[in-house]
Amino acid sequence: MSGPEQSESIHRIARINYLPRALGFGSTFVAILLLTAEREFGTTTLLLAVATFILYPHLAFAHARLARDSKSAEQKNLLADSIMLGVWSAALGFTLWITFALLLATLLNNAINGGPARLGLAAICFLAGALLWVLFGGFQFEPHASLMVTLYMASASLLYILGVGITYYRQNTKLARAHRAIEQNNEVFRSLLEYASISNETGTVKELIERTLEHFRRLQSGHPFGLLLFDRGRPRFLLHAVFRGVPEHLQESMIRRLTAHNASNDRGQPLVLEGLPRPLLALPMHEYMDQASGYLVMDRKRAEFLGRILTLFVDQLASALQNKLLTEELRKAAETDALTGLYNRGYLEEQLNDAMERKRSHDAADFSVIMLDVIGLKQANDRLGHEAGDELIRTVARRLRRHARKSDVVARFGGDEFVVLCHDCREADAMRAVERLMGACQESSGRIRLGNGRQSELPVEISVGVAGSDQHPPNRVMPEADARMYAHKEAFYARHHRSRDGADKDVND
Repeated sequence: MSGPEQSESIHRIARINYLPRALGFGSTFVAILLLTAEREFGTTTLLLAVATFILYPHLAFAHARLARDSKSAEQKNLLADSIMLGVWSAALGFTLWITFALLLATLLNNAINGGPARLGLAAICFLAGALLWVLFGGFQFEPHASLMVTLYMASASLLYILGVGITYYRQNTKLARAHRAIEQNNEVFRSLLEYASISNETGTVKELIERTLEHFRRLQSGHPFGLLLFDRGRPRFLLHAVFRGVPEHLQESMIRRLTAHNASNDRGQPLVLEGLPRPLLALPMHEYMDQASGYLVMDRKRAEFLGRILTLFVDQLASALQNKLLTEELRKAAETDALTGLYNRGYLEEQLNDAMERKRSHDAADFSVIMLDVIGLKQANDRLGHEAGDELIRTVARRLRRHARKSDVVARFGGDEFVVLCHDCREADAMRAVERLMGACQESSGRIRLGNGRQSELPVEISVGVAGSDQHPPNRVMPEADARMYAHKEAFYARHHRSRDGADKDVND
């Protein structure tokens, strides 16, 4: 195992204590050297000092490093420190500042690493070491030392305390950051779990995007972010673009850059958006989407911090959007008429039932129905074929959709009949709308493209019936509009036949 890999396997306590132990023991060795000018130390004593204060800190670290349980080994090293420092305090005659410094270091280290219980145990070991020397080496009491030694040990003690404080402050700072990271990761995982229910509760892609960004705010508190969706087949066609915390004057620039990126061969790669107050990262969501292509835009540094967790969120978001897009496609297919693209009869009846319920609950919630019938469809089919008749139906449908209100429900009721359901509309208002719609449908003849490349023009004639809930009971609005449409149709045919009869009479004359 290499050095860095081994260091990572050593317990935090062993790594933290290595440098303070080496510096503290080295400082004590310097104090002993200063004492040699005042006291006679033999060669053996100096060699033992070298072994204790210079070599021992490294041997203790090696012991923790090689041990199976480095934490337990370091706890033993701390007790060994206490015993050896107690021995040297007695050996130096309990010199006041040296004894104070060694006892202080012993108690401080053990208290930090093990609390009050370890502090008491360290004190006992220190006294045991001192007693051990007294028993075997004799009792010596020389508390006084030169001013130089006193000042040196006082300064070394102060620096040691400051060093230990700074060291543990840094460690606590790292632990606090790690704790915050864990809390944030836990919040992300909770967010992922909650998002599954959000994706099930939303009905449309737009609603899902809005709920997603509100939900994502917790992960991105105080940071800009956004979500963009493009049509899969038309990479420059933007379906949705929603931002949070991004100034409006920058949103257009981001949309242009992402549109160009989405149309390029690198569309599947992340894009860094520079030139903003802070760099943003656009993460693609194409892997799980075949209905659209999309990007989640967020702060670059925040994205790097979340790492793998963000990848999980993007994957889950892409899957949810894909499912919602498929659902909308299926619902659209179930609600629209295949020939015209208008709503079909089933969807119209659902909307009509809702309108009747609202009217029953709130008398002011009026609605009106406009029924229209294309006159002459059978003649177009007989003369030019069903393809021409279908084109005539599509022409009327396009004109109705173009000139109806956005709130109106325009539907093909069946065959050549259309219905416009007007919400919040009285019968008199619907009558005025009829003039607009009839004028639009009859503004020019229907130009029909035939299969052989030729074109033919057919007159567009419409019969119409109108009824409103302010004049009729809600359940009678549709039948009344239907009856009026057929009455209008019969009147048209009556006029048409009278015109033909008059023309035939002129010819005979």
